[in-house]
Amino acid sequence: MKICSITRAARLGMLIGALMSASALADTPVGGDSINAIQFELADENLQQFGFMLSAPEIAARVRGNLAEWEYPFPEHGPYSHRLQAQVGEIVHGDTPVGFSFSSGNSDPRAMDFQKADVLPVECVFRRGDNGAVIAEAKSTFSAHALSAEHGQAHVTDKLVDQISTACLNLLEDLPRPQSQTRVHTSLFKPKWMPDVRVEVKEVPVVPAGDAAATAIKPNNVEVKKEIIIHNQGTPVIFTFGHERR
Repeated sequence: MKICSITRAARLGMLIGALMSASALADTPVGGDSINAIQFELADENLQQFGFMLSAPEIAARVRGNLAEWEYPFPEHGPYSHRLQAQVGEIVHGDTPVGFSFSSGNSDPRAMDFQKADVLPVECVFRRGDNGAVIAEAKSTFSAHALSAEHGQAHVTDKLVDQISTACLNLLEDLPRPQSQTRVHTSLFKPKWMPDVRVEVKEVPVVPAGDAAATAIKPNNVEVKKEIIIHNQGTPVIFTFGHERR
């Protein structure tokens, strides 16, 4: 996985802008409520466009399983404190997914269809369970190359489950959670399912050299800066914002 070299500056700027918008979500409260149980719903719209009769309940059950492996509460039965709704859009011929390129689309910058390809939009919406108020929403686009009927129904279903799971996991990972609900990354956390791309936004304390003792005395005065980590199947890409940006 690599950043497209032809449009590196433009696409990297778009990616960082999108990620910074997502990171702003971490500054908004989740209604002060704990996320105790999430009901996952998948709309059955546009599932017939792949040439097969795909089952929304089957896909939803597999997506729930993937997200549950990331220590999010997705019980089979309620009551539910929150709802996570996903909807697959229609495949369109548009811009390749922002930030990364897999040699998709026309590489000639003078061509009318420069960096265009068939893409699938996926929308995820996170709501309160009691009044349905929207807490967060996110739209993602994925390459539709692997979703053609020639690959077979099983392959298309697997890829669709992966893409929906990835889109919704990125939304959930951006939600602020109480410290008591923060995932502890230990050797015991080994989910079987891994997304193609996962975006992690966190705050990193800035401790100047020689100031460790002062920081220990006055921890509230520690400066923090945002760090965005793009986890992929290769080496993670890290963006740090603040002093000495990189």
